Amino acid sequence: MASIKFYLTRPEAKEQTSIFFLLNYGMYEIVSGKKKYIPLKYYTDVSIRPEYWNAKTGRARETKSFPQHPEFNERLNGIEHTALSLLNKLRNEGITLTNDILKKDIDRIYNKDINDITEVAPAGIELMQYVEHFIKASNKKESTKKSYKVVQRDLTEYQQKRKVKLSFQKIDIDFYNDFVKFLKSKDYAPNTIGTRIKILKTFLSNADEAGLPVSRDYTKRAFAKPREETESIYLNETELTAMYSLNLERAPKLDRVRDLFLIGAYTGLRFSDLSQLNKDNIGDGMISIRTIKTGAVVKIPVHTRVGAILGKYEGSLPKVPSNQKFNEYIKEVAKCAGIEEPARIEKTQGNLTSKTTESKCNMVTAHTARRSFATNAYLNDIPSISIMKITGHK
Repeated sequence: MASIKFYLTRPEAKEQTSIFFLLNYGMYEIVSGKKKYIPLKYYTDVSIRPEYWNAKTGRARETKSFPQHPEFNERLNGIEHTALSLLNKLRNEGITLTNDILKKDIDRIYNKDINDITEVAPAGIELMQYVEHFIKASNKKESTKKSYKVVQRDLTEYQQKRKVKLSFQKIDIDFYNDFVKFLKSKDYAPNTIGTRIKILKTFLSNADEAGLPVSRDYTKRAFAKPREETESIYLNETELTAMYSLNLERAPKLDRVRDLFLIGAYTGLRFSDLSQLNKDNIGDGMISIRTIKTGAVVKIPVHTRVGAILGKYEGSLPKVPSNQKFNEYIKEVAKCAGIEEPARIEKTQGNLTSKTTESKCNMVTAHTARRSFATNAYLNDIPSISIMKITGHK
């Protein structure tokens, strides 16, 4: 059982002294035939005058002479919760733990040199002002910042619909339940709602670490990221050939979407990367492109059908429609290609599981192309490490 205890660096000091913690998680070495436990010693950026410190509890004394003790102790609670959660996450991922590994990952959260926020939040900042500040100050990629802005928009719309002004203290379990209900009313899928909640918790945890008066409800298990198991299919070579062979000259929208889908199915590129693919990315029979999501450069052999499609558009692909329109059109293409094999669907929402049978053409989406590439490559005995290099997975 892992445990954390906080200590003063200089307990006899007359002025403020920094605080460190010892994280015991079972790490030990054998000395003279006996186990010697080696906890992680980690120095925080929190400090206090020793006269206000309770060494027995490892927290600030609850005294009128130190009126900020509730907020101070909540800060330490937050550090403890974060460190233990990180420890459990690493264990669940099967990582062999060492003090160096733990320190490195905790540093990613608390080390100012690599923290997500590059500027200090102004004093007295309110929740929605902080969200705006967070997005502007974040050093994340533009695609990530775009997802942050979507949550900002949802929070703004929630305030307007509910006629309330959100504050740090109002983001509690009651808000969580009502916000999820609000997102469901917008017909968002559980996984989409889950992503919104995950980003909201990112806002709150950073605000918490900045010492802002955040309700601690966001750390509770009930403040969870809703999700459901996604039913994903892939198209085999026969089905892709049926799609490729379609004559769609009289339906130019379907024709363009079919071509884009096939490029995804033979390259493994994400939907977001199709728009930047052109003849400049091709040389010596290989596609070389820097992916938007990860920034990694991937190299992909040019399939003959990809070469033919690029030639059809003289090296520059048509404009990629919105994800919603793409998914709508590709289902119609799949139906025209006769991809109507029945598929079993099992969906889980909350504690309820439903099983239905759906025609395969109605399940095809933009992501099906990437999944088809990976699955067909695997079934053709291409080594997994090679597939991962092409798709950009780690």
